[in-house]
Amino acid sequence: MTRFEIILLLILIAGWTLDSMSSGLISGTLSLIIEEFELSRGEAGALLSSWLIGMLIGAALMGYLGDVIGRKNVMIIALTLLGLFTWLSLIAWNPLQLAIFRILAGMGAASYMVMASTLLSEYAPSKFRGSMVALLESSWALGWLISIVLARVIAPYYGWRAVYNSALAVLALIPIVACLVPESLRYLVIKGRVEKARELSKRHKIKVDLKSFKVAEKISVKDLFRGVYGRRTLMLWTHWFCIVLAYWGIFLWLPKILESRDISFIRSLEYAIIMTIAQIPGYLSAVALIDKIGRKHLLASYMALAGLGSFMFWRAISIEEVLLWGIVVSFFNLGAWGITYAYTPELYPTKLRSAGSGWANSIGRIGGIIGPYVAGLIMEATGDPLYPFLLFATVHFISAIVIYTLGEETKLKSLEEISH
Repeated sequence: MTRFEIILLLILIAGWTLDSMSSGLISGTLSLIIEEFELSRGEAGALLSSWLIGMLIGAALMGYLGDVIGRKNVMIIALTLLGLFTWLSLIAWNPLQLAIFRILAGMGAASYMVMASTLLSEYAPSKFRGSMVALLESSWALGWLISIVLARVIAPYYGWRAVYNSALAVLALIPIVACLVPESLRYLVIKGRVEKARELSKRHKIKVDLKSFKVAEKISVKDLFRGVYGRRTLMLWTHWFCIVLAYWGIFLWLPKILESRDISFIRSLEYAIIMTIAQIPGYLSAVALIDKIGRKHLLASYMALAGLGSFMFWRAISIEEVLLWGIVVSFFNLGAWGITYAYTPELYPTKLRSAGSGWANSIGRIGGIIGPYVAGLIMEATGDPLYPFLLFATVHFISAIVIYTLGEETKLKSLEEISH
């Protein structure tokens, strides 16, 4: 890896960490929000889903804009939405206003992830591309951990609103991205700005054959289903729907689920921190294995094992069993996320990469909207906080089967090879 690639990766990791932190703040503060606004579990589930509604809109809209106005420009817009409206959540005086702020911030959250993973995949060398994008995604665990720790340290003493001041760090990152992150070379070339791409590659000492990039024709969503891309799109949309439903359904509710097992608010956050820490080795295992084993079989295996962990979590009786199987789910579900973000942009050509990644991400957010809301309804109907884990186990298994059946391997192939 070159110095330029390392700096780019570190900046994108910083943004990804803050994205995750902003997304996770609601999890650690949910009990206090429910208490202040006197919400039922169904209403709380709807509030949690509002972030995912924003992510759905943002992933589709900004994914398209990324192929129109550039990856970097959309990334800056995304960070602005994410930081500003997460911060403004602290002044919300009712659940509806909080939900509106979360929708707008969620638009930025998904947009940043689509653009960052797309941009990095277009700069990373084939040999390290999977590992670099998986490492980028692994910083999600760090951000979520930070959010739970902030809730544990701040909320019991200063209230839930004070925790949201941490979102100001997102706005502080914007000038760094504007100054140090370049536009995608592939994007510049397909837009006919070859001289700009040549000047950029020379400035950053990037060794790449610009002649291998072709100027793109107009595109539409229908192109995602033409030829080999139809099979890839079907596989990705199914997988994204399942993994997003499971992740957001589980981890947004996790501290509240633990609290429902007669664990105090503070202790439930501490258990959630332990389970979140398990995400880090899960991610790192994906980083270590993705360019050795490959994307398809590793992703299918991780989803199947996360499904097994979810099923055993549902069967858990003691708090020790809940903790053990929660760690298993965290390890494999988040490891699967690392593989997912590396795999998705690889399966589309440059002209479709941002839009294809954005649409897959957006379809996933439909599952994310359903997950927290349905989990709340299931708990309300059954009175059992662990019952939703039967649903989470099912969607993990469905994803594993679809990936194994429809997926194709991209290990060590250049993006141009995969496109053809």
